[in-house]
Amino acid sequence: MLNLAAARAPAGPLAAVRFAPSTRFPLTAALLISAGLTLSTVATPGWADETTASPDSTGALPTVKVSAARDAETASPERVSAGALGNRKQVDTPFSTTVVTTEQGKDLNASTINDLFKYDPAVTDAGNNVTGENAFFSIRGLQIDMLNGVKVDGQNFPSWDTELSLEPFEQVEMLKGLSGFMYGFSNPGGIVNYVLKRPTDDPYRSFSIGYESAGVFSEKVDLGGRFGNDNRFGYRLNLVNEDGNTAEANGHVRRQVASLALDFRITPDLTWTADAFYQKRKTNGTLFGLMFGPGLGIPDPDSVTRELTQPQNFYQTEIASFGTGLDYRLSDNWHASLKYRFAKENRTNSDSLLYVENAAGDYQNTLYAAMTRYFYQNVDAMAQGKFETGTFKHDVVIGASYQTQQSEYDNSEGWNSGYSLGTGNLYSSTLLTNDEVHIGENLYRQEATSQTSLYASDTVQLTSRLSALLGLRYTQYRDKVYQPDQSVMSNYSANPVSPTVALMFKLDPYSTVYASYVEGLQQGGAASNTNLNYPQTYGPLKSKQYEVGYKSDHRNWGANLALFRVDQGYDYTNTANVYVQDGTKRYDGVDASGWLQLATDWRIMGGMMWLDAKAVDVDDPTVDGKRVYAAPRFTLTGRVEYNPSYLRALTLAFGGKYVGNMAVDAANTQFVPAYTTWDLSAKYETQVAGKDVTLRAGVNNLFNRRYWTTSWGAYVMPSATRTFVANATLEF
Repeated sequence: MLNLAAARAPAGPLAAVRFAPSTRFPLTAALLISAGLTLSTVATPGWADETTASPDSTGALPTVKVSAARDAETASPERVSAGALGNRKQVDTPFSTTVVTTEQGKDLNASTINDLFKYDPAVTDAGNNVTGENAFFSIRGLQIDMLNGVKVDGQNFPSWDTELSLEPFEQVEMLKGLSGFMYGFSNPGGIVNYVLKRPTDDPYRSFSIGYESAGVFSEKVDLGGRFGNDNRFGYRLNLVNEDGNTAEANGHVRRQVASLALDFRITPDLTWTADAFYQKRKTNGTLFGLMFGPGLGIPDPDSVTRELTQPQNFYQTEIASFGTGLDYRLSDNWHASLKYRFAKENRTNSDSLLYVENAAGDYQNTLYAAMTRYFYQNVDAMAQGKFETGTFKHDVVIGASYQTQQSEYDNSEGWNSGYSLGTGNLYSSTLLTNDEVHIGENLYRQEATSQTSLYASDTVQLTSRLSALLGLRYTQYRDKVYQPDQSVMSNYSANPVSPTVALMFKLDPYSTVYASYVEGLQQGGAASNTNLNYPQTYGPLKSKQYEVGYKSDHRNWGANLALFRVDQGYDYTNTANVYVQDGTKRYDGVDASGWLQLATDWRIMGGMMWLDAKAVDVDDPTVDGKRVYAAPRFTLTGRVEYNPSYLRALTLAFGGKYVGNMAVDAANTQFVPAYTTWDLSAKYETQVAGKDVTLRAGVNNLFNRRYWTTSWGAYVMPSATRTFVANATLEF
């Protein structure tokens, strides 16, 4: 249930005069076009030649490269987990996907999920974890579902207003668009699946130290290997400690992470796995967001003070998870798995909503101090196999899953109405405090949902080039929302069947043209405590997706092109401050990306997305036909990498991203302007005392561009400042 009791704002109509966006195409966007004429994702191959050794099971590449040509096996992850479709090569799926490995993330100086996918043109930042509660983004204009859109090894994971640390994971996979058949209920924006690091066949040890401005230091350990008779037991251990002052006002971060993955090869065909994961992160100096009252435009972010937070503002999340499973190779053509995962999230917020009241920038600061909890359990069983019927070849997947979610909310003053810290102004810093602020722990069960699913798919090889996919998922969905006294406020059930159909044509072994149709459902929304119709709740929203695409991954170039339409039920707060589900959000767009190795020293990559997102068949005339909030019409990315032939140990990179303007609200009375950011990085690989050492450094948001992000159809957030990062990794 998308209950934006987290969407806290003073009651009142969301009306404002339209902020007229600039129609001029900025010079920086033109520069990005020249850098991104060849379109790309970040999940592109690394530098290596045909003689470069393959990576070991850790994914680590040899330290010093001797050529800049691509090695198809070491460059980019070829396979992606596709839920009910099983594990497949990316080029063999009729959907848009992006996969970024741990090593690629390090080269991007990535510390958040936003950093990991920054050069995917379909991705737009909706918030960050330095000035706000957490880093999160939208895909093709649709926000990731925080309750159902994040997976760990394909299973649901709590991520409400939080994010997972990247260190315990081998790679992160992004599926763009609807996932109803593949994963069940979820927002049609897409799925983010974190793949845990697993035990290595050979001993692996690494130690890293890092620094981020203005004074954040980190230490990281990654250990893996096998032991016992015939090395049947394996382990992988990751430990992270991070602490220090950030570059933001009142900013400080402290983060601890521990993860352990084990396996036992019971027989050559049967493997048992288990893993445990723990993460705790606390950030001081955070905001929930800013909300601008009726008749107000969004000011130039450069004119607003950076000192908007107060000493009492902080945000903390704590996550614990345990998973186990059995993997059995029945034969050369058949494989079965059974897995279970439990996960828990504790979330404590003491951050402020700033409600701007007038053009002079005066605001009311309301601090919400509360605790919430989320509990998830998943059980999944799946079998995947191949067989032939006459001239047709079949790749089938059958499975069943059961998952439960439960949320607990705080019924204290700090959650329901918040604490007033007083008034301030956007253009000057003001110290505001309230001695009455405290975190309540009067938690009650707020919502409980369950999903029981059966699914099956068959990919039929009709000819040597042409194949067809048919998939069906049947789900029993149950959702109950409770009052603090535990009386049932709403009780909803549904038994949908979600189909997927697709045709795929292989132009060559490395290229596919496809057309696909997907249906899906997502949990319905609920009015927040700031809406006039609080606490009204709604049933699930239905979505449909049509996509035609092309994907190719060759030795010296790669490309992805998708033309798509997504129709989704529309939920929004109207100008009367009533939360409604009415009409349809329609997203028509083009998502294109690719990479090209120009010469032995140079490689360019980039991408673009054009998006026409608008409301259709909406009863409210102030919303019908308007742009969907938080959806840019145009994004553009470009990145150039230079790996000089005279010094293969060194790689330099320069990249940028342009994001078009976005509506803040459904009626399009407010807009945040377009922006462009640039990044610069360097990597140097060497040896010290016979051990491999990698040095990395870079500057994110090189020119300290200030901009606004927007989400939830009402709120804006300031961007993070320029950040310098540096780290060193020793492998031994």
